Amino acid sequence: MATKDTLFYNEEQVLQKTVDVIKRFKDQDTEFCTVYEQLAKNYKKLLKHTKLLVKMGDRQQNHLTNLAAKIEAKNQELVRLNQEKNEFLGIVAHDLRNPLNGIQGGAGYILEEFENLSKKEVIEMAKMIEQASYQMLYLVNNLLDVNAIESGKINLSLKIIDLLPTVQALFTHYEKNANAKNLSLQFYSQKQKYLIFVDKNMINQVLDNLISNAIKYSPLGSKIYIRLSHNCQQVRCEVQDEGPGLSESDQKNLFGKFARLTPEPTAHEHSTGLGLFIVKKLVTAMNGKVWCESYLGKGTTFVITFPIIS
Repeated sequence: MATKDTLFYNEEQVLQKTVDVIKRFKDQDTEFCTVYEQLAKNYKKLLKHTKLLVKMGDRQQNHLTNLAAKIEAKNQELVRLNQEKNEFLGIVAHDLRNPLNGIQGGAGYILEEFENLSKKEVIEMAKMIEQASYQMLYLVNNLLDVNAIESGKINLSLKIIDLLPTVQALFTHYEKNANAKNLSLQFYSQKQKYLIFVDKNMINQVLDNLISNAIKYSPLGSKIYIRLSHNCQQVRCEVQDEGPGLSESDQKNLFGKFARLTPEPTAHEHSTGLGLFIVKKLVTAMNGKVWCESYLGKGTTFVITFPIIS
């Protein structure tokens, strides 16, 4: 049924009027009507073929439009992958080369000046080499973790564990680091047991990252709070600092891969931009949630939650 919005509305109206006229005069002038009836049939056939061609053209256009959209999406993905490749090369060029230069330089200095160095000086150089190697190992482990995450090769060993001993052990471990920066590390716990269903090594890695980050970005003399709590539905762990806080822009990029945020480590500590990306992926893989609550100038609180195991 033709409507005024139909592409061939006028042509169909003309054809219909022609057919009506032919019917009206068919008995009066058979030869005349036969000629025009044939013309009408040919016109109808031509109109039908034209409609078919237009329909095929529309389908082709839709196909080309969809194809163009897919190509654009692929191009955007290639741009993203190229940016990640450049980020990766930048890390390899900078974050691995620097500690390697330190190791090479320190080892070379000891070899050349060993007879002239005191025991204390040798120990100091050895500590510098050890620190550089730790820095490299930290980066390599992060890159391996990212590769495992993105290739879907995270090997989860989920068990019911008590989160309290893990947090207590990390608190004890990082007290010395906090004291070195004149930071007050404080731990609060409501209960004696916090049972959750997680991978023990991975939850340790998650909390280790959050606590070390808080120490890394906290100004000298400030406080860091670690809190454990739970209700009838979930176990909640908070790591709060009194640092510079995060802007809305930083918070949007917070859990992105190779994310470089505005705040800088307060004692020039090393950062790869991969830690929080790994934290997010690991917490999600263990059916937990992680987010950040922060305001510029008022510090940052990272929160992770897991369903409670009764």
